[in-house]
Amino acid sequence: MSEASVSPERGAGAGAGGRLPRWLRPRAVELPGSGRTRLIETTLLVLAGLLLAIATVNDVGRQVNVNHRLIADEHTWRSYTGHDYHTLSVDQKLLGEASRKEVVCGNTSPGGPKERTQLCLAIWGPTVNGRRVIHGGWYLPAKVDQDVRAERYGCFGSAGAGACPR
Repeated sequence: MSEASVSPERGAGAGAGGRLPRWLRPRAVELPGSGRTRLIETTLLVLAGLLLAIATVNDVGRQVNVNHRLIADEHTWRSYTGHDYHTLSVDQKLLGEASRKEVVCGNTSPGGPKERTQLCLAIWGPTVNGRRVIHGGWYLPAKVDQDVRAERYGCFGSAGAGACPR
């Protein structure tokens, strides 16, 4: 069969495409007036791709900012306590996820994580010289898995006000 005898309706792949609806069948030639539809589809695909690219860059930038903040929080805890411990726990949810306020807890003496009395510091504000401002804190007894209000003692600072049960 020559190419000239293939009708636009039936298409070149009539064997496999014969079961498809007419608008899905492969065509040998483009129907008149379909260039505008292709232009609209291409524009929408490009806009969707651009939206995804912007969202990805925004998400990566936000994550980098969070990582810099957490590194500064750990550095602040180490500077305040004078202990160079690396098994610190950082809680971003205790004071509110969107608040950019973190609570950093670590042992007051050498030992496994949460095996000794812990000092927890509430830290927030801008990072200056690799550190952030401590707004208060509290102590937790050894072997306490969760930072719950009933277990806290020795609260201090404005963030510690009302954080302890007594």
